[in-house]
Amino acid sequence: MAKVTLSKAAFENLIKHLVEIEEGKNKLIDQYFPEPSKERNEFEKFIQNYIKQMGQLVRNIDVTTAQTVDNKLPFVTIGSEVEVQDLANQEIYKYRIVSSFHGGVGEGDISCLSPVGKSLLLKKVDDVVEVNAPGGVFRYKIKSIQLKNDIKY
Repeated sequence: MAKVTLSKAAFENLIKHLVEIEEGKNKLIDQYFPEPSKERNEFEKFIQNYIKQMGQLVRNIDVTTAQTVDNKLPFVTIGSEVEVQDLANQEIYKYRIVSSFHGGVGEGDISCLSPVGKSLLLKKVDDVVEVNAPGGVFRYKIKSIQLKNDIKY
């Protein structure tokens, strides 16, 4: 994995998020998948992979004190702002992926457990993502991924 340059605030928030997800993963799994099932097993593997990828990302971060830093990430994380293009109508949307640990989902925020959120996590710029949602099947191309200093997990 290539080096990633983040501001000190973004780096500290990313570390806090990684600790929070590691400590809360069992509670999250039990809350959304209380009974043994295929979905529970798949989600458990997904969370483990997410934690592994986040750990690798954290080890490859250079922290900068520069006033202007774009905080670009190599893949979509919880807390990142993702710009996607709908391939059906070419419209551009911006979403912030938020966790389910905190109930506050605002405008432009999507839960990491929603069909769109789950489909975007760990994907890279230029990846095409197919989302099976209640409203149909949607295809998005990822245009940019950034971690904001005011991260909402």
